[in-house]
Amino acid sequence: MKALEWIEGKLRYASALRLYCGGLAVRAYGGTRPLNDIDLFVPDAHFWPLVDALHDFVRKPATRQQEAGWDLTYVQFVYEGVKIEIGSDDRPRIQDRASGEWVALDIDYATVELRTYEGCTIPLMAHKQLIAYKRTLGREVDLIDVGEIDR
Repeated sequence: MKALEWIEGKLRYASALRLYCGGLAVRAYGGTRPLNDIDLFVPDAHFWPLVDALHDFVRKPATRQQEAGWDLTYVQFVYEGVKIEIGSDDRPRIQDRASGEWVALDIDYATVELRTYEGCTIPLMAHKQLIAYKRTLGREVDLIDVGEIDR
């Protein structure tokens, strides 16, 4: 997948820690749902220089957003028609579907799981953490993902 190779090349060049999550992580863990975009987090110290360096590919500008159960600072790039959404690790939160409460999302670079997806070896959010945040969000797509990878 060219978009994944492209963003990985940029992140490696910047020596940026990263943590893939969302549908791409689910796919790398064996899920089958079609991939809508590439989602990942990077440290805030790498986030802003990355936004500046890749400004020609920005579709949605970097800003704090609260939408669809997420409260975080992120940017959306588009490379060869593929959306790449990169979040800053500066205090991201998710909304607990059951209680309505906003809870901190722990971005833990120390517990990544390396997996190969489409020829790229990438650091994924740890399997248990991915399942936990998807259960908390509780959207239909998240519950489908959990059902496919919670073994």
